[in-house]
Amino acid sequence: MNFNINGIFNPENRFWSFIDKIVNLCLLGILWALFSLPVVTAGASTTALFGYTLPLTENEEGYVWQTFIRTFRKHFVKSTVFWIGILAGEGFLVYDLYCCLHLNVPGALRIVAFAVLACLIIVFSLTAVSLFPLTVYEDGTIRQTLSRAVVLAVGNPGMTVAIVSLYALFGIAVYYIPVLFMVWFAFFSYLTSYFYRATFRKYLQKED
Repeated sequence: MNFNINGIFNPENRFWSFIDKIVNLCLLGILWALFSLPVVTAGASTTALFGYTLPLTENEEGYVWQTFIRTFRKHFVKSTVFWIGILAGEGFLVYDLYCCLHLNVPGALRIVAFAVLACLIIVFSLTAVSLFPLTVYEDGTIRQTLSRAVVLAVGNPGMTVAIVSLYALFGIAVYYIPVLFMVWFAFFSYLTSYFYRATFRKYLQKED
């Protein structure tokens, strides 16, 4: 049996490639957290994160810092508009849900209103999380990207179930090991990127 010790220290072998990917995802999570600290920049920071994870799904791995900063700058305005809209929209829907639960209205009407609002919140949330990776994947106007994100959220149940399941696992991971929140976010964003890329390709091909 031949044993090549040089293979162990070869940076191109699978083990070191795996370690390199883990380290890069940790660095990516730290960058995402730091650039999200002003809160208003969280949208651009999330887009920059997907700017690294989407190419990574096809082994198009670049330098974390350079890729993150380049994507952050390129999509800053568009991502910030989306982020502010998401905060306002979620706040409005949550407030409506609160009013629905506490206003003195007939039981049947309250149930119907609650169900409608719950569905709107789910669709809105799924649309929101698709906006940032979609911003990276294609260049389009704010209206074009928004309309595509809505169609993706509503018309692709397979992607929806996969994304919801992964984010549920993300929540569980954060619950048990909250100190690694930023790392978990980068790791699960990387996993969701596989589903996003596959769905984007299928959808955009249909559009073309």
